[in-house]
Amino acid sequence: MASSILVGSANVTSATSPTVPPPNVNIIHGTHSQLIAFLVLNIWPSHFAIPLLFVVIYFRKIERHATFINLGVTFIIAGISSTLLLYAGKTTGPEPAPVLCLLQASLLYGYPPMTSVAVFALVSQVFLVARATYYKKEYVEKNHLVRTWALMIAPYIACLAVVLATVIVGATNPSNVSRNRRFFYCSVKADPLTNFLTVFAALFLLGSVFIEGQLLSVMYKRYTFLKSQGFNVKHKMDYSMPLRVVALGVYSTIALSLSLLSIRAPESPVPDLMIATAPSVFFLLFVTQREIVNGLRFWRKKPSETRSVEITVAKEETSFYNYDQETRCSSSEVVERAI
Repeated sequence: MASSILVGSANVTSATSPTVPPPNVNIIHGTHSQLIAFLVLNIWPSHFAIPLLFVVIYFRKIERHATFINLGVTFIIAGISSTLLLYAGKTTGPEPAPVLCLLQASLLYGYPPMTSVAVFALVSQVFLVARATYYKKEYVEKNHLVRTWALMIAPYIACLAVVLATVIVGATNPSNVSRNRRFFYCSVKADPLTNFLTVFAALFLLGSVFIEGQLLSVMYKRYTFLKSQGFNVKHKMDYSMPLRVVALGVYSTIALSLSLLSIRAPESPVPDLMIATAPSVFFLLFVTQREIVNGLRFWRKKPSETRSVEITVAKEETSFYNYDQETRCSSSEVVERAI
């Protein structure tokens, strides 16, 4: 859905004369069943699953960092953008209205940079907390407000800049805006723009993979240290969230790499369908966490949370996983949590 829209347009050439608008050549050979699958993969996570996840987090008072919420919001925006033609009844048949088609193309072109930056922000936040724990430093969120706001705003700045650029390019060359070229959604034939977006998104996702490698290294060192000291790692180290974040980052990178299929085999719908699964992967990775599963059991009262008497944790000092609480404990203390 996302990044394969970036590179595919470079493979279509026009054989028409300069005085005749180029035809809308369909370079994606999709079927009606694949169109339905593409719409379902975008609708169910963006309209139902991810909002449900946020509702559970809010009402059950489950702490998650702002960068986590931010990434979920980008998937919601992408899902709504991908289904604009469905709302207008223009997924098949004659070409949609030029304004509607350009609107969808602009929003979808803004999706790869927005999401790649949001993934980078989430991975960076997890790594910073993990590193602080490894070096026995207290990570206090209120001391990093500028960085937090920068990580939150950056994805939308990237998206807005690309949306405006796409609108300008599409409005200048309206004959290059069409739905039929990419079958699933509207796109703009503009090689310099799409090539730039591909490189931009790839750089941030590769940066995320690099940070994930550093994160796994820190976690392994922490794990081996605790084991060497005879501690119960399960109680002293929460590795559920960071490992899920790493898995999401790796999956996103793989999905982006499939966009290369649009160069060798531009007729394949596989890249669009693969990338459309990213929001579902996000939901499934994090809805299966124990506290979220318990939160979904709305008929049960939220159990009180117990902690060691030596620890006092202010709300603004907590992160979305427990490494920072561990740094406030002596090596013999155990943070007890009733789930």
